[in-house]
Amino acid sequence: MSYRFVKVSTFYRDYLRDYYKRNPQIAQKPYSEQYYHLMSDRFGWSDYFEKNLGKIGIDAYELISNAYPLQNAWAKEKNLILTGNDLILSQLKHINPDIVFIQDINTFNGNWIKFIKNEIPSIRKIIGWCCSPYNKEQLSLYKVFDFMITCSPQFNIEFQKNGMKSFQLSHAFEPIILEQIKENNEHPIIDLLFTGSLIAGKDFHDERLYILNKLIESGIDISIYANLFHDNPSTLLAKQLIYLFSKSINKIKLKKLLLKNQTLKKINDLKQFPRNPKYPEKLINISKKPVYGLEMLKALSKAKISLNIHGGIAGDYAANIRLYEITGVGSCLLTDWKKNLDDIFDVDNEIVTFKNTQECIEKVKWLVDHPKDCQEIARAGQRRTLEEHTYENRIIQLDQIIKRELIS
Repeated sequence: MSYRFVKVSTFYRDYLRDYYKRNPQIAQKPYSEQYYHLMSDRFGWSDYFEKNLGKIGIDAYELISNAYPLQNAWAKEKNLILTGNDLILSQLKHINPDIVFIQDINTFNGNWIKFIKNEIPSIRKIIGWCCSPYNKEQLSLYKVFDFMITCSPQFNIEFQKNGMKSFQLSHAFEPIILEQIKENNEHPIIDLLFTGSLIAGKDFHDERLYILNKLIESGIDISIYANLFHDNPSTLLAKQLIYLFSKSINKIKLKKLLLKNQTLKKINDLKQFPRNPKYPEKLINISKKPVYGLEMLKALSKAKISLNIHGGIAGDYAANIRLYEITGVGSCLLTDWKKNLDDIFDVDNEIVTFKNTQECIEKVKWLVDHPKDCQEIARAGQRRTLEEHTYENRIIQLDQIIKRELIS
């Protein structure tokens, strides 16, 4: 059984801003040239679904909804004057997919999903992907999907408890990266690296912030590439006013007027009053600007040890993509303990875990003092990832899920 597959993605705005700043000439290129150049930068899932579905005979496509120069190039080549959701709809109609996989379900959900089902008769199933925090209101908007796919066992349980059909599909690593990270890799070899977001909040990265601060205070030499989120005073004030306004209009049933705008919707969805986080001064001083995609993977490949700390929303289960990126590029993974890690790696032989901050500090010091053991663990972790945790393996799992659902 074959089918035509489209994945609709939204890339981090900060990444796209960085990408187009590094490649100012790319915005003037034809759509196909822009697309392959962007995919070669290896951000997130890149074109791994399209590529690996193609290997098993599935006609697959990737749409990056907020890569505006790329989207504008497509519209221009089709002689269309469309943007945003209207442009996505036109692209979907052009492809006539059987399966639509929505990676950003906080942007595309609810009535819009019902709308495209009616507008495009070829669509047989629309899949929603979720691996980030959500609230009860968002959960109700997810129920329009034919089924959900999540990287988190915790989310999988929650979705099913809420009467939604859901399947788990873990993140993975793409081996083609290994050749690319060797090219022009000017990152120095270092003992310990952390790269990732630092968003204050219980469901986000409070624990991550605490552990990083304690590592710095302990005198451990750690390199940090992180986005320290700070709004300027006027932006913060605007967010606070919108947040207060949105909570008041909820009571008088005017919320739909507010939620037509995605930026306003995201502010409305915040669980607490917007404030700028107070980062420790030492963390601010040591942190370098974030790196993304291929550049981040190059940096990880030069780290003897790479630190991973899940966001609070993960609960008791390991799920994030960094598990596979770190091991895939051959760095020694030091990660917070989760009860399902033994199902993914051989703990202490392929990865190293910690259950509290003090244990994290002790294990960093042990790995630094035992470089041969550290390297052996890193190599074993990489072997496991390249054998079992590749996108090729995951796509076979995804294909099996889709085919079962198409005939059910």
